[in-house]
Amino acid sequence: MGKILFSVGGSSGLGWQDFLEICQTCDELGFHGFYPSDHLMQIHGARGATPARLDGLTVMAAMAGHTKNLRLGMLVINNNFRHPVMTAKIVNTIDHVSGGRAEMGIGSGNVKHEFDVHGMHFPPFSERVERLDEALSVIKAIWHDEPATFSGKYYSINEAPQMPKPVQKPNPPIIVGGRGDRTLVIAAKHADDYNQIAPLKEAIHNLNRMQNACDAIGRDFSLMRRSVQIQINLTDDKSLVRETIAKGATLATQTTDFYENPEDQVKDSMLLGEPSEIIQKLNSWVEIGINHFILMTPRPFNRNMMERFAKEVIPHFE
Repeated sequence: MGKILFSVGGSSGLGWQDFLEICQTCDELGFHGFYPSDHLMQIHGARGATPARLDGLTVMAAMAGHTKNLRLGMLVINNNFRHPVMTAKIVNTIDHVSGGRAEMGIGSGNVKHEFDVHGMHFPPFSERVERLDEALSVIKAIWHDEPATFSGKYYSINEAPQMPKPVQKPNPPIIVGGRGDRTLVIAAKHADDYNQIAPLKEAIHNLNRMQNACDAIGRDFSLMRRSVQIQINLTDDKSLVRETIAKGATLATQTTDFYENPEDQVKDSMLLGEPSEIIQKLNSWVEIGINHFILMTPRPFNRNMMERFAKEVIPHFE
């Protein structure tokens, strides 16, 4: 079934010491990577008890000196926060200071309120998607070409001298996620990892659509990493499992094209329960082609749970 990767993601409510504990624990336990998000403020509904929000890219650069093997990525960089030349330069710098461990998840941004309260322009959706496509072309030109040139509707560079090039060849892995038709085309064109946040049945549908998007441009989808961000709570407490499912079902009361029962949707959206139950659910994801799990852990961070996951779950997928 190939190598199955396990990483950790999320950054809401985390201070510097929290980041240190999480990343060093993940590094020590052999997790693949850590992927914080890119927001200027706490987003409504995000996990975390405080409105703390450090800059993820800066934290990843600093974390390079506090970890040895952990991959350092982002899920996802908001393309509209920075010019793509700056994004390319920052991620390349992280790649160098980490000895070739940088990864770059990038998206078009979707929280208008975050832009409004900071006096920033929030382009309409169609423009954000077009900008993302062009930005990825600029970033890859910066990483691959010397000098770099690109001419687009929103971004243009003309024989830009950008050295050094990334440590990783041809470039740090690029992660693009989403389910919109245009986003899938961008992922097929640019991504090394197609990422989703979706329950199992919907994920199957999205993977099929991604396969079609790759086929349309002659790309082999089987060579692309396929990841999912998924909440986890490894616990032997049956009452906590029932409570979590019931609470989740109240937030997903409407039926969808994929689920008539909200509880089934919740069960397919999380890794919940004892190690054996989590292994069974992971197997369901692996069977549909997912090979990279980015675990969204409870707050506060539970080191004992992650140690148990590393000892009792990961070995079943090695």
